Amino acid sequence: MRKLIVLAIIMAVMVLVTALVHAQAPATDLKPTFISPTPTPGLYVHGWPAFAISYPKEWGEAPLSPGDVFAAGVAHPEVAPGACAPLLRIDVFPSVLPLDEWAKITMPFMVQIYTDIKVLSDKPAQLKDGTLAREVEWEGVLKYDPTLGSIKNGPKVSNFVLMTKKDLAWVQITMIDIEKIGDDLKKYAYSLTFQPAREEPVSVPPDVRAFFDMYCADIVNGDVKTRMAHYSDRLRHSGASKAFYEQILRNDPASPSQMGVISCKATVTVFEARGDKAYVDGFFLEKQKGDTNALKVPMVFQQIINEHGEWRWFGNQK
Repeated sequence: MRKLIVLAIIMAVMVLVTALVHAQAPATDLKPTFISPTPTPGLYVHGWPAFAISYPKEWGEAPLSPGDVFAAGVAHPEVAPGACAPLLRIDVFPSVLPLDEWAKITMPFMVQIYTDIKVLSDKPAQLKDGTLAREVEWEGVLKYDPTLGSIKNGPKVSNFVLMTKKDLAWVQITMIDIEKIGDDLKKYAYSLTFQPAREEPVSVPPDVRAFFDMYCADIVNGDVKTRMAHYSDRLRHSGASKAFYEQILRNDPASPSQMGVISCKATVTVFEARGDKAYVDGFFLEKQKGDTNALKVPMVFQQIINEHGEWRWFGNQK
């Protein structure tokens, strides 16, 4: 009898230890969501910068707007057919602007979607690990959604935005609802956790390395037309086309490409080949004119395609 009790205790301890191991390191062991064959419900895992964000497991994926890398929410047909409220949007893009100048990035886009915009609060913040951030709350009347089209008599919509940066990677978490955003939703934005252990470089085939070397050379060259030759004509990223991103490269003063890059080297932290396509992520280590240090710029597009023997950016389309 005593042996059975001891055996039961040992088995219980083993089960407990196993559970603790799995509970402590699920996100760091998972592939980024954009290449995972079975994404974990309620968890988004990004490539580079490496971070994870939790959200309610019952929320479904939502259509992406330009700039989004992920969106999830609850279907709310009273807002508009196909719309979600509440809604989580995650955006990652390059920008040289500091966090307190967020409006220069956000508002030119928001005024096309909302009327009667009112900023309710705008203040510095911190993530759980002490990373500097900024939180902004604002509201506006929805008049248009880029994923849904025109909306007549749109509702007043509340936005809670948490922003932070890693080098030149701007990470923006937005919670949206037709009700005031409460702490129950804000906690999901603040679940943002960086995971530097997932940022080690990985090796890539020689032809992929040649693609990145040529792309970097054209970034330094500064000619947008030459650089766009590395984009597939079929590129779609969060619904936006090659022409959309060419316009950004030519016209956005906050884009690193407008600041005069004098050196560039690609570091790949995620690589998985699938037929004529490959999932990639990482950063470009760029040094800009007048700077003493090189900074990391996110790759953004997450997928390349081999067209007639040449690799090109393909975007996050399925």
